[in-house]
Amino acid sequence: MSAASTLTAQAVRIGVDGRLEVIDLGAGESTGAAIRSAIGCRWFDVVRLGRDLDMWVDDEGAIQADAQVNLMATAIARAHGAIWQPFCGAVVFAAHDGNGATVGLSANDTSANYCQTY
Repeated sequence: MSAASTLTAQAVRIGVDGRLEVIDLGAGESTGAAIRSAIGCRWFDVVRLGRDLDMWVDDEGAIQADAQVNLMATAIARAHGAIWQPFCGAVVFAAHDGNGATVGLSANDTSANYCQTY
């Protein structure tokens, strides 16, 4: 079995350095724990960017003394209409189902091409 076939809820993590990484939100004890671990935060929040695209952010990221703006995540958010603030720290992009539950991105959405188009 390949590593890709074991992923159950694929998401994309973007660090402040702009590096993209496909991660699995379904591998840990909970989706929330996986998001906290991927972002490196205590508290997180979701920014709904589209019909089914979510960006998970560090809720305290912008108020930290060493806060770093995530230029790529901010550009993607702005391309989707979230123009009111820059976003700091690592972020995670995932999808949600019709009921608002976090689900994995499609194969097209997890590719580097998806994020590089913004």
